[in-house]
Amino acid sequence: MSLPDDPRWELEQRRTARIRQLREQREAPLRRRRRAQPLVLLLWFAGVIALVGVLLFVGLQAFAPRLYAWVEENPGAIEHGLVRDFVEWYRPQALADVPASDDPQRITVTVELGSSDRQIGHMLFERGLVHSELAFHAAVLAAGREGTLAAGVYDLSPSMRPSEIVAALRGQAGREVTITLREGWRLEEVVGYLATTELTMNLDEFVSLVQAPPADLLNQYDVFADLPAQRSLEGYLYPDTYRMDANWSAREVLERILDNFAARFTQEIRDGIAAQGLSVDEAITVASIVEREAVLDEERPLIAGVYLNRIKNPDAETVGLLNADPTLQYGLATAEHAGAPIEEWGSIEWWPQLQVSGGEVQLPEELAGYQTYLNPGLPPSPIASPRIASIAAVAAPQGDFFYFVAGCPNGNRDGSHYFARTNAEHQANINRAREECPAG
Repeated sequence: MSLPDDPRWELEQRRTARIRQLREQREAPLRRRRRAQPLVLLLWFAGVIALVGVLLFVGLQAFAPRLYAWVEENPGAIEHGLVRDFVEWYRPQALADVPASDDPQRITVTVELGSSDRQIGHMLFERGLVHSELAFHAAVLAAGREGTLAAGVYDLSPSMRPSEIVAALRGQAGREVTITLREGWRLEEVVGYLATTELTMNLDEFVSLVQAPPADLLNQYDVFADLPAQRSLEGYLYPDTYRMDANWSAREVLERILDNFAARFTQEIRDGIAAQGLSVDEAITVASIVEREAVLDEERPLIAGVYLNRIKNPDAETVGLLNADPTLQYGLATAEHAGAPIEEWGSIEWWPQLQVSGGEVQLPEELAGYQTYLNPGLPPSPIASPRIASIAAVAAPQGDFFYFVAGCPNGNRDGSHYFARTNAEHQANINRAREECPAG
């Protein structure tokens, strides 16, 4: 049986449905707001972070110059990672291991005992040897040698990288360099050439060692056993090609050259020199003159023979006079350029052409011994560095000649000479050479 419709029940149902509908309408925006809230927060935080980043960047850009200026005043601070990171970001080129310039000139610097890395770096920057103090300190740190750079006097170049300068100041091995000393060079020419190489030794120290060699250096070589007191090592800087470490000291460089000389000075040559009644130093003196006169190797023993015949026969026509033009050139250049600074030696003409006849050349009293047209016997010292062929020629001279003059066979000055036993023969040879090659 069915229940009759109850109006009250239907009314209640409609009321309940209406309440549910209103509740859903009220809760819908809230649910939407809850779903959107995390995204809004995320966007808000991102905006804040971006704003802070912009502010920091702008602030750092504005503050960076002052911060970098402080780092430049305190270059050692780059040992701290944050400071170095800042420099690498703001001014990376300041740390680059590159030369200050391509100028190869040598600049002498003195690192005093107890100097700090900062003081050394500042001095190098002031002298134009490094492009920045920071680069120097970066090189010191890279080498792991903070506070251990060696005191001393160095000849450095702006063309060296900061790392190479650090190596030189530490006395560590550097790059291998090749140098070639030419035969017939006097000391000043050797030094003038060395100034153009990558050697970092101090040239003044090298000159001092050659001009006044210490006893302990001389004692290393028996060839110097009879070297006269107060004598320089002029004549013993053996001409050859050498491989050396760029960071060798002046003494190490000199020892390398002297080692070569001693090795080439064989017992056979020693015996030959003794047979001529000469000391080693006298033989090197004659050989240095032969080196400046001879062009052809086969004539070296003949030219050596001429000079030895003259000094061994004072009663001959030459009355013991060498009449050697190279000794006059040596004396004239020494007198004219005695006060020239080392940095100018490479640009000086050290073998000037004689403007008058040999006997008319005037030398100051202290150099009178090199006037071999007026003073018999040998000059006071060698005048240049002879090669071993010239030294061997003195140990085994040839011929009984007393004169020689540059020849000109077939009108060609080929370096040969005409030799003569008497002055009459010599004059005939002079006339012959003039006829073959007329003046002008």
